[in-house]
Amino acid sequence: MKSGTNWLGSLLNSHPDVSCIGEFHWQEVVARFNHQLQTEPLFRDPRYQESVRRNFEKMIRESMVQAAKPGARVIGDRTPHTIVPVTLRNVPYLSIIRDGRDVLVSRAFHLYNSPDVHRLFRRIPEMAESLKNFQADPWYFRTNPEKLLCHETMVRESMAWWREHLHSDQATAERYPKLRVRFLKYEDLHADTVNLRNSLFEFLDVDPARVTDLSADLKPGFDIERPTEFFRKGAVGDWKNYFTDDVKRWVKDVAGDTLLQHGYVDSPDWY
Repeated sequence: MKSGTNWLGSLLNSHPDVSCIGEFHWQEVVARFNHQLQTEPLFRDPRYQESVRRNFEKMIRESMVQAAKPGARVIGDRTPHTIVPVTLRNVPYLSIIRDGRDVLVSRAFHLYNSPDVHRLFRRIPEMAESLKNFQADPWYFRTNPEKLLCHETMVRESMAWWREHLHSDQATAERYPKLRVRFLKYEDLHADTVNLRNSLFEFLDVDPARVTDLSADLKPGFDIERPTEFFRKGAVGDWKNYFTDDVKRWVKDVAGDTLLQHGYVDSPDWY
């Protein structure tokens, strides 16, 4: 979430052979299905278990084909979730990584724009007060940038969630070496959209020559910030506008090692 999944999906969908639409959130169904396979005595026979799994995967495939655009032969979705639980075997997966500090800022705005999706505003009275100020003035955090991330619980929980997501996908790729996983960075896609998009088409075994130049709506970022919109800014390094010394310390405590591992900071003492 908030790492460019919608943009990446649109870039892939620009190819006539590719259909990447919607968020099916199959992981919620697959997790329960896996639990049943592992715990119900009926499925103890490995042959029967494999047959049931194939039928289950067939249902998923057929459902996605029905929803896909006409003529597509590479069909997927853009659910912002970890690779596990693995929805389908023997298919390619894309894992997009974005600087956790920018994800934090983007997620904060998302929370303030959609306060009903999370309990934070009930758990943290100070955030509820900030919400009132933001709803009264959409540019409240531009004039008061230190207020966006001033709530330690939200910062620490968000960075832990980001760290765990990245670690999970890395562990999955290592555990299942036959699983085709392509990792890419949001910042690289931002800097060289055309060439990286073409390399993703090659990864998906479709011809990059069949796509046209980038349309305006597929180019990175937005000319004008829109604080109350789902697609707000799409910038790289926006965290610098909102981080205080306290926020830097909280982020370093929770995810400093992950930022360093992925090259987003040069040393443990980046702040």
